Amino acid sequence: MVFILRMIKPKKFAIKGMKVGLTLILLRIFLSFIVFLLIYSSRNNLALYLFVLTAFVAFLDGLLAKRSKIRSQLRSILDPFADKLLINLAAIALFLKGILPFWIMAVFLAKDLLVISGALFVLIKNTKTIFRSNVIDKVSVFIQIFTLFVILTGRLDYVLIWISIAFVVLSFITTLFRSGIRVVRYKTELEEIRFRKLIRLPDLFTFLNIFMGLIAILLIINEEYSFAIIALLFAVGFDYLDGKVARLIKRDSEFGKQLDSLADTISFGVAPAIFGFSLIQTNFALIIFALFLFAGVLRLARYNIMEFTGEFAGMPITVNGIVIPLIYILRVPVEVYPYIYLFLAILMVSPLKVKKLF
Repeated sequence: MVFILRMIKPKKFAIKGMKVGLTLILLRIFLSFIVFLLIYSSRNNLALYLFVLTAFVAFLDGLLAKRSKIRSQLRSILDPFADKLLINLAAIALFLKGILPFWIMAVFLAKDLLVISGALFVLIKNTKTIFRSNVIDKVSVFIQIFTLFVILTGRLDYVLIWISIAFVVLSFITTLFRSGIRVVRYKTELEEIRFRKLIRLPDLFTFLNIFMGLIAILLIINEEYSFAIIALLFAVGFDYLDGKVARLIKRDSEFGKQLDSLADTISFGVAPAIFGFSLIQTNFALIIFALFLFAGVLRLARYNIMEFTGEFAGMPITVNGIVIPLIYILRVPVEVYPYIYLFLAILMVSPLKVKKLF
């Protein structure tokens, strides 16, 4: 893990508002919905794979936040929300598939709905509120995630389930008596953010990039691979257009940068990883696809915390949106895919300097 942090060591941590942490949290939220769809679609192996990757991204996100000493109101709200979303969406999907008993899902969901409702009430009363998770809550989240992981492997372990339920109840009690609420005097992100001012014309193309990435993932889940690669190529086109339009109208923004990196990670990191996993599922391939997605996430983190100087550090992740469709069109044997993905992963996190072409 020290090696990972060194790879993304920035020249300086100038963290303001919605930087690294928020982008990774939004990625986790997106992945949680994909996990739900995979479980509901009975793609259990792929669901387990992505569930583990999402949990790892959360762990990596926490390390980066600790290293950069982020003190953000938005993070204090969205980080625990992302964890709760992964847990509850997975539990709901498992219940809908008849795998998880209703009462277990209801306990998980009821506790989090009560906590979220209480937090919203406090936030509405005072927008300067910052929340802090307690140790019991963090342990509870870990046990819940581990319990769901075991269930996704096909084993309904009631010992783990009861331990998880006990910590859920204990977490709720400690939250009631130790609120972990702090009210600050300085101006917070919620007071500064006005999305109608944040979103500009180039960002509309970025949203289309995200939409194409999501369409590609849904098509892959339904094994419509030919249409999926077309969606990936459209995503590449929209990624090119958002940068082009931003330069033409000279309306670059920090929000646009974060949104663009999130879109790229979804369309050219998550979607290609799911694409490869759907085609070949050997043990070696699973490791490589996981490394590929981790490399994409690391590149996102490194890009967001370093100032752009006219050249990229490592291969731009957008290249995956061209290479992956190309090898499919050329009918490259699927047995070769893991080696190609490994090569792309190494290029993404390498110190190679690549000048911006577009």
